[in-house]
Amino acid sequence: ERTLLVANTSNMPVVAREASIYVGVTLAEYYRDQGYDVVMVADSTSRWAEALREVAGRLGQMPVEEGYPAYLASRLAAFYERAGRVETLAGEFGSVTLIGAVSPPGGDFSEPVTSHTKEIVQTFWALSKELADARHYPSVDWNDSFSGYINSTAKWWHENVDPRWAARRGEALGLLAQADELARIVNLVGPEALSPAQRWALEGAALIKEGVLQQSALDPVDSFSSPQKQFVLLDLMLDLYHQGDELLAIGVPVLQLVV
Repeated sequence: ERTLLVANTSNMPVVAREASIYVGVTLAEYYRDQGYDVVMVADSTSRWAEALREVAGRLGQMPVEEGYPAYLASRLAAFYERAGRVETLAGEFGSVTLIGAVSPPGGDFSEPVTSHTKEIVQTFWALSKELADARHYPSVDWNDSFSGYINSTAKWWHENVDPRWAARRGEALGLLAQADELARIVNLVGPEALSPAQRWALEGAALIKEGVLQQSALDPVDSFSSPQKQFVLLDLMLDLYHQGDELLAIGVPVLQLVV
């Protein structure tokens, strides 16, 4: 009862497909001006950009990157800048949150629509084919994904969950990045080339991947985690990693820790 759908399939006229995203955001602004908080999901901006490319081609406009018109970046920016929170003429507050899905051909994040979108938006979730093939769900890549709202969210986590959230988050991301670099070395020369501390870093990253980042949507317990539970899980995995570091420092072989 609170959902509006604007559907334009790929076999519809190209002008209808190009205009659909503007129809959707205009509907969102209509309800925003009544004091509602509206979420608009555009699936996908890649299909819209392809329609834009077809229209530009029929108008005889000069193509640039991969045939897209030169104004692709400005059109994307003009769309995303319509998001935000406003005070209505009635004195109420309303907002529009825009969520755009990008589906680059072949998973190439360097193609124009994806690269321009990453320059404009403040939060980007990159889905990884490698993680999906490994049955790691949700398959959100922690290296390519980013958020520009860390300072704002860190304040909320500090006040409502735990003051150590920002430090723990940074430590976990650093460990995951280190593990990805070490995994490349392992693929080339094998795990014997790593020091005990490096081999334990790989295990620590695996703890975070399996204990925190991986979830089952079909499990009634695992399908949802409150912020408090998320932090406790992360804190627990990092504590296990630090305890292993302490054991390595007193001479315990890394193979005993891994087993």
